[in-house]
Amino acid sequence: MAALLLLALLAMAGHASPQPHAGCSVDVNKSKMPYPQPLLLKPGGSKDVHGFVTPDSSGKILLRQNQQIIVACPDNALVVTKQPLATATCFSGTTFTIGGTAYNFSDLRCVSQPKPSERNPAKTCGSRSQYQEIQLGFQVGPDFYTLIDACFDVRSYSTVYDHFTMVREIGGSQAGFPRPDWLNGTFFPNIDMDNQYRRTTQIDTVGKLLEDPNLGSRYISLTTDYFLSKGHLTAKSDFSLGAQEYVTFFYMNAAPQWQTFNGGNWKTMEDNVHSYVATNLVELQIYTGTHGITTLPNKRNAETELYLYTNGTNYIPVPKLFWKILYRKDTKAAVVFLGVNNPYIKNPGSDYFICKDVCTKISWLTWKANNQKMGYSYCCEYADFKRVVVDAPNLTVNSLLT
Repeated sequence: MAALLLLALLAMAGHASPQPHAGCSVDVNKSKMPYPQPLLLKPGGSKDVHGFVTPDSSGKILLRQNQQIIVACPDNALVVTKQPLATATCFSGTTFTIGGTAYNFSDLRCVSQPKPSERNPAKTCGSRSQYQEIQLGFQVGPDFYTLIDACFDVRSYSTVYDHFTMVREIGGSQAGFPRPDWLNGTFFPNIDMDNQYRRTTQIDTVGKLLEDPNLGSRYISLTTDYFLSKGHLTAKSDFSLGAQEYVTFFYMNAAPQWQTFNGGNWKTMEDNVHSYVATNLVELQIYTGTHGITTLPNKRNAETELYLYTNGTNYIPVPKLFWKILYRKDTKAAVVFLGVNNPYIKNPGSDYFICKDVCTKISWLTWKANNQKMGYSYCCEYADFKRVVVDAPNLTVNSLLT
């Protein structure tokens, strides 16, 4: 049937009037995308975000007639070919051919959603090279496509920062892709991360740390946003297609973040960044990390550090601050956004405000910076920030990104 369809299409093409777009056009939010969604790769492309076929700023994947893409299901197979990958050639509209057989683009689905992988390239990071660099991406045959680089502390099981590239066409990204389950990966041995993030577990953990079970239920709520969420460092929405988004669901790409802050000023800032990139059509290198360990008073009113896991040894600290560096390589301009990860602190001091606030120079931010529940937030020059957060990445910065 598919072969007959191709013959019919070829016959029609000989008599058809010229089309406005002689090639293929797939609107990722209006046309039916394949699901489970394969990876869409450029033949011979780089093994990073630029090696993926992604929609333009209007949300369309546009290809020339006869242009080829690789459709990959690296840990399973394409339904139509029973193979882990195939080369698909654009015919017209949403019709592609594989080995002479025509398929609608929506038919090029995987048996199951391709799962991302971790890779340890034996590189270090941090001011004293004391941490490990871990790459998060997809293993496609012999090639590893890296989407996130994480700087990971194997002693405390915490991510110091991670890095990704936000493409200039992010405004056309696919919306509403289903959220997958989180992945423990291989770097949280013998810790059930799903369980640690359950609110009932958090109540027990905080109660133990503060030496009073009642304090656990006082600070962690079963019914409101006062609990520790899986705070994405690189957000799900930071990539263009759903298949890419799955890589953000490694626990290595998360840190315990109060939901009041996660869904408050942090989300507002992330949305503002997307709008900034979409409006200005610029590519950004984005580094997101944590600094310090937040505290709450224990039963003796002594400020006590919080961790997500305590069982003889404390692991996965609750950060005092979340930070995000936006960096333009072409102009060497940068800005740092910071937020206080503690909705119970009323008057944070210099240990929370670690560099001079320059938010008045950033006109496109819409967060409520002085809102306690949503998270006290501020902006800094990179050099001022780097003097305190010495383990942040080393960048050549000449000006403030505004």
